[in-house]
Amino acid sequence: MHKKFFIVIAIVLAVAAGLAVTAFAHERGGRFGRHGGMLRHMIRELNLTDAQQTQIKGILQTEKTKIQPLRQQLRQNQQAENGAVTGNFDETQARAFAGKQTQIMSDLIVEKERTKAQIYAVLTPDQRQKALQLMQERGQRGHRHMQKHSQQQAPQTPGQ
Repeated sequence: MHKKFFIVIAIVLAVAAGLAVTAFAHERGGRFGRHGGMLRHMIRELNLTDAQQTQIKGILQTEKTKIQPLRQQLRQNQQAENGAVTGNFDETQARAFAGKQTQIMSDLIVEKERTKAQIYAVLTPDQRQKALQLMQERGQRGHRHMQKHSQQQAPQTPGQ
């Protein structure tokens, strides 16, 4: 009984982890992969000069070449994990997949932070302040969206 339960839990967690990684990789490609949209937004909101636009475009292009192989590694590891499902739980194997995904995600976050630092170095102090304000507002909107979504997904109890 316990063995079947743990196998089911392991499969559910593996699928959930795969979906989370796919969503993260898609989000990374969506927000940072379409540099034109991000750059247009920055130009509009921060009033970037032509020189700043050129510098930031170069930074974003460099970032794209660095994260592309990492995104590919995420997909390959996820495919290997999905291909290893046999119905028997192997904790060592599961931890190996998780460890590799963790390392790749960590590398992606480091690259994201490196890119932010490089972009901030191009901005004036006023533009940096405005950029921080915009990021805080975006974070608050995202938090409100997540709260709204989780409330919609919450199971309704009888009598509500």
